[in-house]
Amino acid sequence: MDVNLAFLIILIAITIIIVLPRFKINIALSIFIGALFLILTLGADFQSVLKDLEEWENFWRIIFIVFLSLLLVSLMEKIGYLSLMVKSIKAIFSSLGGAMVTISAFIGLLPMPGGAYVSARLVDPLAKEMKLKPVEATTLNYWFRHLWEYWWPLYTGVIVASAIFKLSIPDFVIHMFFLSILAILGGYIFIYYPIMKRKNVKKEKKRRNSRDFLILTYSIWPILTVMFLTLLFRVDLFLSLLSIDLILIGQILLQRKAENVVKSLRFALNPTFLGVTFAALFMKIAVIETNSMAYTYTFFNMYGIPPFVVIILLPYLAGLMTGVTVAYVAATFPLLLAYPMGYPAIALAYASGYGGHLTSPVHLCLVLSAKHFNADIFAVIKKVAPPVIFVVGITLLIYFLSVGI
Repeated sequence: MDVNLAFLIILIAITIIIVLPRFKINIALSIFIGALFLILTLGADFQSVLKDLEEWENFWRIIFIVFLSLLLVSLMEKIGYLSLMVKSIKAIFSSLGGAMVTISAFIGLLPMPGGAYVSARLVDPLAKEMKLKPVEATTLNYWFRHLWEYWWPLYTGVIVASAIFKLSIPDFVIHMFFLSILAILGGYIFIYYPIMKRKNVKKEKKRRNSRDFLILTYSIWPILTVMFLTLLFRVDLFLSLLSIDLILIGQILLQRKAENVVKSLRFALNPTFLGVTFAALFMKIAVIETNSMAYTYTFFNMYGIPPFVVIILLPYLAGLMTGVTVAYVAATFPLLLAYPMGYPAIALAYASGYGGHLTSPVHLCLVLSAKHFNADIFAVIKKVAPPVIFVVGITLLIYFLSVGI
């Protein structure tokens, strides 16, 4: 297919996903239509697509992980752990806003698809107490949930990226860590400070004591256990979540409250949440199976686009189209090996792809958390755009300094 036509088709697919929700079409359906449009117009191999849809590791496993993570939160809520956690963090931190973003950041250490929805459930009482608008609550939770994925070794994107560029995990972590510092700084300047200054939320000072920390540890033991199992003992996240969910179900059954288990299962089986997960993963398949990124790469080369522009745009477009970190890593980083890829270039590619990931209307975390707070997805994207530009802009400056421009 003509490269110019293929690139136009890719832009149309992105437009479909962005525009259809504006006409009250379900976001999951919009993503599915955009993906199907790519497959039908760019001529994917249907046998390969079907094979991808049948795969456990990169498709159904992720859907089940979303289900199990939603179930974990609901079960913790029914037992009373979540209310205990929020109370203890409120007692420990000197501001409600600080407590809110700390909870979101803590959940960010756990690499679960749709994890911002988990933190949304946890910070909801604090958001209500501060009387945050839906967009404000969603933006704060969404941004600070995504501080660590640039380097945290539990994330698949980090593992795959280090493998592609033939780097050790420790080296990758050391050289990418500064991106999290930029994300914290950008989040504070463009999101946290403006919202908190306007709200002017004051909290009565209270002396902290060790009991608050003990209560916090007790209330979050299910999440801590999942993290330790996954990080220290290298247990698959699916199995970690499954085992803790079963323990929590047993705990509820011992309390003779089987109806709470049923309610939690119904909540975790919400067709909207699982439908969005399915559609986002289907979009990832569509991008890969149609060679969309290869067309984009060829398009840029045809018109003599400078390497730094390609290093920014290729990952950004992949992140924007799929809303999945490992998708932009797997689909575009091998193409970037055609250029000199030192650490500054790798950081620029990762930051840009992650920027597309954070501003993607198909990003599962964004869709689920925005639905929870009843916020407009595109209003949230508008709010997170300045810190995204800040992170990518500083990283681009570092890249220029490294190549002597």
